[in-house]
Amino acid sequence: MEATALSSGFNPVMKRKDHRFLRSYAQRKSLSLIQFDSKERSFGLKNSKLEGSIAITHRGLRFKTNVFEQAHSVTGDCSFDEARDKTRSLVAEDKIGVLLLNLGGPETLNDVQPFLYNLFADPDIIRLPRPFQFLQGTIAKFISVVRAPKSKEGYAAIGGGSPLRKITDEQADAIRMALQAKNVAANVYVGMRYWYPFTEEAVQQIKKDKITRLVVLPLYPQYSISTTGSSIRVLQDLFRKDPYLAGVPVAIIQSWYQRRGYVNSMADLIEKELQTFSDPKEVMIFFSAHGVPVSYVENAGDPYQKQMEECIDLIMEELKARGVLNDHKLAYQSRVGPVQWLKPYTDEVLVDLGKSGVKSLLAVPVSFVSEHIETLEEIDMEYRELALESGVENWGRVPALGLTPSFITDLADAVIESLPSAEAMSNPNAVLSEDSESSDAFSYIVKMFFGSILAFVLLLSPKMFHAFRNL
Repeated sequence: MEATALSSGFNPVMKRKDHRFLRSYAQRKSLSLIQFDSKERSFGLKNSKLEGSIAITHRGLRFKTNVFEQAHSVTGDCSFDEARDKTRSLVAEDKIGVLLLNLGGPETLNDVQPFLYNLFADPDIIRLPRPFQFLQGTIAKFISVVRAPKSKEGYAAIGGGSPLRKITDEQADAIRMALQAKNVAANVYVGMRYWYPFTEEAVQQIKKDKITRLVVLPLYPQYSISTTGSSIRVLQDLFRKDPYLAGVPVAIIQSWYQRRGYVNSMADLIEKELQTFSDPKEVMIFFSAHGVPVSYVENAGDPYQKQMEECIDLIMEELKARGVLNDHKLAYQSRVGPVQWLKPYTDEVLVDLGKSGVKSLLAVPVSFVSEHIETLEEIDMEYRELALESGVENWGRVPALGLTPSFITDLADAVIESLPSAEAMSNPNAVLSEDSESSDAFSYIVKMFFGSILAFVLLLSPKMFHAFRNL
């Protein structure tokens, strides 16, 4: 699956702390911007108070995420008109770039296995403790080879490849034109995490084009370590190593599920699809979000679940204001591997709803803004069949936002609002912290010893083999 994450089941470094979210709508719509600071480096993940700032530390790179305090120039302290005026002056002085981030997907069946390898080789997907990180490539190779046949069946069912690149390219063109209509000339780039065009390619083109101010816009409404967090880590690596890039002012829109334009666009699509049912008022609105392992939330402080729940609340509040009073349910799809994922699970909830007498169901893929295998095959085929077998008689599905004009316009507005807050990245000549891995002989022997045991368990254990084969 294009957005599938797999956890190794090991406990990550970071401990959980409470997350607090501001409740007023003006505060909800605030853009979360990430300010890079490569002077502080440590391994693992560390979390601080999310309401004011997030300090994310991973694999030797530290990101300070100022959600409300340092983003004041694009929140309640600065109106859109003021941001627009600031942007106009910036446009006259700078060459503006916008980088869209997405996961990517295999375009042919031959691409499936190498795509899966890239996915599982990401340390933000399979999160190994430091002594075992040298096994990352070996484990990724094993899983990708075992998983590829089943994944190929899924991609064959939707035409032989993922449409994600084509759709993302179209979104990039639409955002560029929306910005142009607002008198903001910008180059818009696409950077995929696990397939072409890779983020590295996009960054090199940004450098070649001599962009002097950059807005990074992940196409994930909600933040997760395994999506936005992983892409940000790659960007930090690239910018830290390049003196020119390190000096380019950058603003990263960390999450945007709380923006009025996004909420309204989702409500519009839901309201429209409800009218396709013979009795719209009796339809259950079924939000299906991509899941993450529970350990990400409970041990690593991932705000994804909290943001997803708040996102659903905002959409339902908007629908209620329009007189749409349907019941709703949130569940999580795409779980894989031998670890616990966020509950409730989509497949289990569908069975329960059918058995409980729910006859009409409208599926809403709330964490996806483009059609891909998890909407076209997992929801439209697997979950639809399961729902009908379980007693649901009327099934519908809200399309992904794609090129919805109100959605594209709001993303363009988000770019404009964030431009004044862009800041140059810190000194790329970062120094390893005390947490950097030891290179002494004893440490190496210990890692090799325990790593060999882990490799033996993963590669030879029938239980683990079957678990990975059924991913």
